[in-house]
Amino acid sequence: MEHSIGYNGRYSNTVLYHPTQPDTLIYNNGRLLVIESLHDKHKQEFLRGHDMEISCITVSNNGRLMASGQLGTQFQRTAEAPVILWNYETRKPIAVLKGMMECVEQLAFSPDDRYLAGVGRNNTFVIWDTQDGTPIHTRITEQIFTMLAWGDILTDANPKHPTYTLIQGNRQQIFINKLEFDISSMQYLLKQSTCQLPNTGLQRDYTFTRARGDLLLAGTQSGEVCVFSINS
Repeated sequence: MEHSIGYNGRYSNTVLYHPTQPDTLIYNNGRLLVIESLHDKHKQEFLRGHDMEISCITVSNNGRLMASGQLGTQFQRTAEAPVILWNYETRKPIAVLKGMMECVEQLAFSPDDRYLAGVGRNNTFVIWDTQDGTPIHTRITEQIFTMLAWGDILTDANPKHPTYTLIQGNRQQIFINKLEFDISSMQYLLKQSTCQLPNTGLQRDYTFTRARGDLLLAGTQSGEVCVFSINS
């Protein structure tokens, strides 16, 4: 097959540009992960590994890693929705990350690409170590997170084991998480705090999130941008 057209846009996180190769487009065609040149539509590469439609794609900040999640499989007794971690240069899978069910909704690499956070439709929240594919944090939440973004990395207290900022949210609440290294247990632990909201609440459906420095920007389906202070 020389050329394929078939992107349906069913899932919002399934088409993006490569961060260091702006002429390269990455998207899904059903269960295929497609890498395509913008200047030559016939220059396509197809990465195979999923057995169901891909529902989420993300690329690491340095462009060396890709991660793609899928719908829950219909070929096993349980509807597992694996995430495949890819090597962009070799186009080969590095690891198959487990823990999600039904559908992978969101994926995001940490700023240094050391960790990958993911949210599943079954209210599962997982953080994996991209070096060996092991989960360092798993949690079942009461509601599914519709917002997921990494903030700045803090190296002041412990340069060898920095502190990571991770933002989550849903219609009712915004959470500011700190992924900190605990010396006593020699592992990273997630500490969660909530953002202050108006007394009347702030019921919003968030469509995108960006965190830089102290500012958290959250866009909504109503055409608003909500601004939060990460530090306070």
